[in-house]
Amino acid sequence: MSSALHVLAFDSSTEWLSVALQLGDGAVLASTEPGGARASQRLLPLVQELLAEAGIRLCDIGLIGFGAGPGAFTGLRAACAAAQGLAFGLDIPVVPVHTLLAVAASAEGSAAQAPTLLVANDARMGELYWALAQQGADGGLRLPAPAQVASPQAAALAWVQALGEVPPAGLQLLGHAWAEHGAALAAALPAAWQKQLGAAQTVAPTAAAVARLARAAHVRGESVAAAQALPIYVRNKVALTTEERERARRVEAA
Repeated sequence: MSSALHVLAFDSSTEWLSVALQLGDGAVLASTEPGGARASQRLLPLVQELLAEAGIRLCDIGLIGFGAGPGAFTGLRAACAAAQGLAFGLDIPVVPVHTLLAVAASAEGSAAQAPTLLVANDARMGELYWALAQQGADGGLRLPAPAQVASPQAAALAWVQALGEVPPAGLQLLGHAWAEHGAALAAALPAAWQKQLGAAQTVAPTAAAVARLARAAHVRGESVAAAQALPIYVRNKVALTTEERERARRVEAA
């Protein structure tokens, strides 16, 4: 791979829309703004703004990375459609980047260097997405097991089974699940976990991290053609039925 490769990356898997350009000389230009329903309208204009700032053309891009999920369904579809359309038009490869791996790679300071990272994002519907991330032999981050979606109580049980009643030294908790599910997790986790839970860091996936991960994956030969760039879904059901919403409201009011 040429060291001059320019990487375009974006992520709209959460409530934020993040776009980044990692230039061949290592410089990174990035922009982040509220996403959600407006991500599909703002993604390509942000790309054009960064290209203009960098002084390069779209045809100069050699690789695209995008946050593939798990995450918000609409955001994942917007990012995937943009990645496929751009990559097909430019005839360049794509790297679908796991959202939870991007969260781990977006952490700063000591958290990014922790031996074990527990990443958890809010999945709505009373659940969270979670996975463990570790430093690989090459120094890069990896997910040793697939991400899961679970209730806070089921997630807490799985964490204790995987890591023990007393969490390992240096464990860092990252993501954006803690504000929504912190109370339920605190009630379900053993006392020895409370310190780590209290120190959990709210971290959103950044496009700059997606770009780094995409470049590293491309070097390993893991990029794909545009048609093979697909979202990562951990669950198939993306919304509650009216009956389920009414039942949930009755439970909350009880």
